[in-house]
Amino acid sequence: MPAIFTPEQLDLERTLLALGEQGPVLARAGHEQGWREPSFESVLMEDYGLVGVPEEAGGVGSGLVDLAVAVEALGRRLVPTRFVAQAAAVQLGLAAGIDVSAAVEGGARWSPAVDEPGRDGFADPATDLVDGRVRGAKTLVAFPEGADALVVSLPGRTALVPAEGVLVRASLDPSRPYGAVSLDTEPLAVGPAGDGLLRGAVLVAADLCGVARGAIELGAAYARERRQFGRPIGAFQGVAFQLVEAFVGLKAAWDLTLYAAWAVQEGEADAAAHAHAAKARAGEAAVFAAERAIQVHGGMGITHEADPQLYLRRALATEPWFGAPSWHRRALGRIRLGG
Repeated sequence: MPAIFTPEQLDLERTLLALGEQGPVLARAGHEQGWREPSFESVLMEDYGLVGVPEEAGGVGSGLVDLAVAVEALGRRLVPTRFVAQAAAVQLGLAAGIDVSAAVEGGARWSPAVDEPGRDGFADPATDLVDGRVRGAKTLVAFPEGADALVVSLPGRTALVPAEGVLVRASLDPSRPYGAVSLDTEPLAVGPAGDGLLRGAVLVAADLCGVARGAIELGAAYARERRQFGRPIGAFQGVAFQLVEAFVGLKAAWDLTLYAAWAVQEGEADAAAHAHAAKARAGEAAVFAAERAIQVHGGMGITHEADPQLYLRRALATEPWFGAPSWHRRALGRIRLGG
């Protein structure tokens, strides 16, 4: 894969970072008042929802790497948008050969329904097609309010079903609501799963990398501003090494995520291994970076008056989505051992 970003990818990153500049403010409002769509949600969906979608499916013909760059930028700003959920659902649909035009061009809101109660990964789901009906239960259904359809993972298949009966659950991060659903419904469409789950996992990994980077940037800014003993606290080794360690973890996770996005996009033989590695590493990197940002802020870091706790909440709430890190490590181990 190319070792540097293209000018178009850099422009995409800059544009979305600017668009989401007020993300932490919106995330804080979501914690206090409940989730609300950002005022620019329609712009995100209509203009940037075409990224990562082939031209023949109504998109702009860019790849999964471009989409990962977009998702990372929004994650860095903690933007409380359904963009990543919509993008993951569309990728699941594309991989299954399901017509995604309603979501890409028609304004329909889709959410992925992949994770299941009592399971920490998405392999061998219990939800299945029985007598022509999708039956089972799903949890961690992101942004259930306002969703028109769910893209549901089945054993070896993917189904599109109406978004009915989804119950919103209490979330550690109210700015990214999750729900649970019991399914017993006729599907709108069904297709082979393909690599859709890997695509979704890579996008969630990119989102988590963005959360990690945002937390590190927040901690670094505070370390430059806060002074003790006549100099910025960032000049003290005990503060600096915490942010450096977090950045090293982020760098490993982001590199893995970018390669995984390219490998899945190109159908490389090692795509699954790197997608599992990226999702596991990104979740750990996001939680660690948010914890370090809290430490750098001192006692105020964990309070509701400071923003580091917003990053920790987002990291912890997102980490198990599309499979917990522990499950992805086991899946990677099975691949490496040939099992």
